[in-house]
Amino acid sequence: MSTVGRHDTPAPAPVRSARTHAVVTALAAVAPPARDRDAGAEAAAIVRWAGTRHRHGALATDLDTPQAASRLVSLLTRLGAADGTVQGDTARGRWRVEVGPDTGSGDPLAVRLGVVDNRGRALAAPPEWLTGGSLPGAIATWRGALLARGTVGDHAVTLDCPAPGAALALAELGLRLGVRARRPGAGTRLVVTDPAEAALLLTTCGGRAAAEVAGFADAEDAEAPESPNDARALVAASRAGAAVAEAFATLERAGIAVPGPLAEAGRLRLAHPDLGLPELAARAEPPLSKDALAGRLRRLLTLAARHR
Repeated sequence: MSTVGRHDTPAPAPVRSARTHAVVTALAAVAPPARDRDAGAEAAAIVRWAGTRHRHGALATDLDTPQAASRLVSLLTRLGAADGTVQGDTARGRWRVEVGPDTGSGDPLAVRLGVVDNRGRALAAPPEWLTGGSLPGAIATWRGALLARGTVGDHAVTLDCPAPGAALALAELGLRLGVRARRPGAGTRLVVTDPAEAALLLTTCGGRAAAEVAGFADAEDAEAPESPNDARALVAASRAGAAVAEAFATLERAGIAVPGPLAEAGRLRLAHPDLGLPELAARAEPPLSKDALAGRLRRLLTLAARHR
């Protein structure tokens, strides 16, 4: 069997707390998305974040609550999937959703869910056509990811993602909801550390009940980015940080020493992922102009591109 992402077997699911299971139950109880496209985005997020196996059009997804499993079957049935079943193992706390091969003449289910491309190759991140079309689509994608792999602590919501690209895509969708999901070390983990933003995320995805069982219901309302331009600037900064992290990794693998000024610019970008170039340049030692900092970052990316 092939699997989602870059591994031969799905990453083991985290052991989630009773509080998290209560949040998952609340998320699974909300009304399904009104549009089929948004229902597809939620189902796609569940199967991607759960590390779904797929072969010859058949899917097998392991989840840790019966509510999430039942919701996935309902969403997939709405999308025209055949023979969706849930096999529960209460002793192990696992519920497997199995969907048989497609019988129609259209694209296989794994393609329609953005798990693989038309040639059967695994996609490291959800395709933009699936996640980026609407605010309800962004909400549905976040809800699906939380149902599969989200964890809730005393003051934060954490989500382990199957690949850096998936983490970046979800973080960008979070900005549209007014939620800043940070990636410590530019890796695959997303963390929403502001209790107000965590409350906003859970309320948006699962209603007030989800925030209440998480213990965030008393948090003050978080504010969305002040304007579309603010949101776009945050997305651009997030993408720039991801590109810098990839450049450092590429050059390290190639054994290439990064010139000091370029390395300092890159580290500055990684240390302040939410800042725009003017604010970032002002933090340099000594301070730089925006154009000078942008030039150093471009040269860093160009150097890495030569050694891929």
